[in-house]
Amino acid sequence: MTEVTTATAGSQAPNGKFHVGWIMPPFFHELPVDAEELDEAGDRLGELVTTILANGSEDDQITMFVLYLEITAQLQEAGAEYAGFCLMDMDGRPSTATVAVYRMPLENTKADDVLSETFSTLQRAYPDDDVKISSLPSGRGDSQAVVRIGGAPFTISAEASPTGQPLEVPRGQIQVYVPLPGDTDMLVFELSTPCMEDWDLYSELFATIVRTLDWASEEEAEMAAALSQAEPVLDVTPDPAVVQELYAHSSRVLDSLAVRGRMDEGNVVSAITCPDCWTKGLRSACTARHHWQVDDVDDALLAAAVDRLGEAFQSQGWLKLSGTPGQSVSLAAAGGSGHQVDATLVVGRRRLVIEVVAPCTRTVSGPGDSVFG
Repeated sequence: MTEVTTATAGSQAPNGKFHVGWIMPPFFHELPVDAEELDEAGDRLGELVTTILANGSEDDQITMFVLYLEITAQLQEAGAEYAGFCLMDMDGRPSTATVAVYRMPLENTKADDVLSETFSTLQRAYPDDDVKISSLPSGRGDSQAVVRIGGAPFTISAEASPTGQPLEVPRGQIQVYVPLPGDTDMLVFELSTPCMEDWDLYSELFATIVRTLDWASEEEAEMAAALSQAEPVLDVTPDPAVVQELYAHSSRVLDSLAVRGRMDEGNVVSAITCPDCWTKGLRSACTARHHWQVDDVDDALLAAAVDRLGEAFQSQGWLKLSGTPGQSVSLAAAGGSGHQVDATLVVGRRRLVIEVVAPCTRTVSGPGDSVFG
């Protein structure tokens, strides 16, 4: 998981406002549903399309741009606070899905009542769909949610259609309605895909996304800010793909250090909450960290290795965040938003401590600002 997606939106509760977060897989690309102007949405979507289809033809890029600009406009009109899509290659066959998140204010009602009302309303509106109330494991324990699974066909406009005529496309959809604590808002998570042959994959993926839902009151966030740090999350196993990326970067670090010493202590990979999410009061895992160390090497050699590491990684395009010559260095890939490497010399102990941290993968909706400001 390698992307960072951050957003803000208000959520008032009796005991304070809520920061709400969930984790999106790295292969989902965020759509600009927060754009206030069409030109802004077009510019951002254009950059996204040319990045995704960097090796594609201009016609392919234009077709994708027009299609997703239309989808973005529809999601904006529906009130989506977040939307992202993926493009998958299934053994040479393209596949896609879209995830959207909505916020619905609740007034003069309680969670139990709104669940019952939502269940009844969806049953009446979609008599052929599977509608049920289910337990939802999340970052804050189990909660109740209404789940709808059914069809949601949509029409591609003539401009975006490959045939030049309006085209109705079958589409499967899952909606999960989750009341937030305090009976003030309800989040609606929605997955849609026209690729029904991949339904099992996407439904399982969507269930994983929804289970990462986490929240914290403003009071909890303020307390967390005073203790801001990346903390291990108990009983969580990091994603194997993330672990492999961490090991790959650690191997590059070791090559750049070019020192030999003992490495049999302090080697551990942990699921953690990143400092930014920690300050918002969110406690479920959003990334992973590889902590290791090199021992029994003269301090002078380790000091030179720290400087060598900084020079090597900066020459490869990494950003230097901070550091003291011969003592420590902090580096980040992708202009500061990618993997981070921290190396610290423990003076007098003949020890160099290394931490390699994967990027946060959580999308955050927090209080106090305009939506996705």
